[in-house]
This record gives sequence, C-alpha cells and structure tokens, in this order.
Amino acid sequence: MIVDTKREILIALFIEYQKDIPNFNEVKRKFIEKGMDQDVFNIAILKLENEGFIHNVTYIKGGRKPYGILGVRLDNALLTGHTVRYLEDKLELELENVSSGEEKAKNILKRFTDAGFERLENIIAKTIAELIKN
Repeated sequence: MIVDTKREILIALFIEYQKDIPNFNEVKRKFIEKGMDQDVFNIAILKLENEGFIHNVTYIKGGRKPYGILGVRLDNALLTGHTVRYLEDKLELELENVSSGEEKAKNILKRFTDAGFERLENIIAKTIAELIKN
C-alpha cells in the first residue's frame, strides 16, 4: 500500500477514533511535533474533508497561506462511516477476531512497522499507549 501524507494523517485519525472519546487535535499536535509542516497538515485535512473521509472541520482563515487556511480545528471532526469501512478494507483488518479499538490499533501498528513507515509508527505507538492507559 502506498502511504502519502494524506493517508498517514487519515490512518492516525482512525487510530485516535478507536478511543472512547477521540481528540483529533492530538493527532495534529503529534504530526507537528514530528516535524510536519503545518500548511502541509492543513491542506491534507482540507483534501480529506473534500473527499468525504472526514467532516465537521473548522478552518481558521485569513492571510496568504495556501487556500487562505491559517489553521484547522478538529474539535468536532469525525470520520465518516465510509472512511471506517475503507480503512478496515485497505488495512485488511481481521475484524471478526478483533474485539477492541486497542486490538485494531495494534494490528495497524504491526502492518506499518513491517512496512517501515517510521513517522506514522511513532504516532500510532503513542496513541496505542494512551488507549492502554484508559
């Protein structure tokens, strides 16, 4: 599977979605901490919303940033049902054998560890650690 920035973010949002109370702003924070340019993150979110993968994104607009987006707020954002089914299919999750969000997250982490996607692996590992704490 080819993983680009947009898909990395989508998968990280999917992992966060497994929590009882997801906080997608945490996903944003983690990507920025790992060195992703904020404009790149913002445009990836815009594309994901435009393609119907997420909804309820709040855009902070103004200035000369790409598409006039100064920032994105993901407080009320959610994945669509289409997104969940798409990712479960693409990631080939064995859903009949997976009962919890934590188990799904671990399966996804293993797939990306095997494929060598280090940035996403680190972000997912942190999210899994948070899932285990709860």
